[in-house]
Amino acid sequence: MAKQAPTDQPVLSTAPKRGNSVPTEQDARSYFDIQGDKEERAKKAVADWIVEKYFHPGDSILLDAGTSLHPIATKIVEKSKDKPDETHFTIMTHNYRAFQILVKADKAANLNIVLAGGRYDQDLNALFGAQTASNYATFYPRTVVIGISGSVADIGLFCHGNTEELQVKELIFKKSCTRRIVVAHHTKLGRQDSFLFGSTLGLKAGAAEGCVLVTTKPDRSETSLIQDKYREEVDLLRKKYSIDVQEIEVSK
Repeated sequence: MAKQAPTDQPVLSTAPKRGNSVPTEQDARSYFDIQGDKEERAKKAVADWIVEKYFHPGDSILLDAGTSLHPIATKIVEKSKDKPDETHFTIMTHNYRAFQILVKADKAANLNIVLAGGRYDQDLNALFGAQTASNYATFYPRTVVIGISGSVADIGLFCHGNTEELQVKELIFKKSCTRRIVVAHHTKLGRQDSFLFGSTLGLKAGAAEGCVLVTTKPDRSETSLIQDKYREEVDLLRKKYSIDVQEIEVSK
């Protein structure tokens, strides 16, 4: 188990902004904090679905970084309180927020948590670098859960972090596994974003039981442009690439 890990909470920056304005609490918040506040209900609904439908006792799980992924850790801990026999998992993650949540689970949950070491990135609240890649290289999970910042059916999956994140994303995407799960809010479908880390054609490669993309249905109040783009992307993934797309309806 990698032992290199930060022991304290990230320190908020108090460096002055351009001009001579005094930094506000909003200025000091990291990118992770700001993104984490968005679509909380949708992220929880997706996390609940994934844990209940796809995680089984004894599973080994690779959990990616990102604000859409740590709610999965929260759901595991919640479930472990009532059904500890159903949360016997081995989980490796470089998602520091998820790690913080998981290690607070009751011992009855019988969780085996492995933190992939590396350099701590405050903006993404995750670990990256050679040590992270080395630890993942020796881990053979049944289930791989990947977060994305964008997806275009005829191209592939995107992340918008730095090049260190790209390296880890590429490694995770290529891991052999039983099932590959991609987590994507509906607004990310049909949107490219910075770095391409995996092609759509590669989604099922090395995954014995294939790949499932778990997303949220657009609310009826969304514009017709958003609705149409979403439906076009989902149809392409299903019909052209044979990807199992699970659409979660989120109540307002």
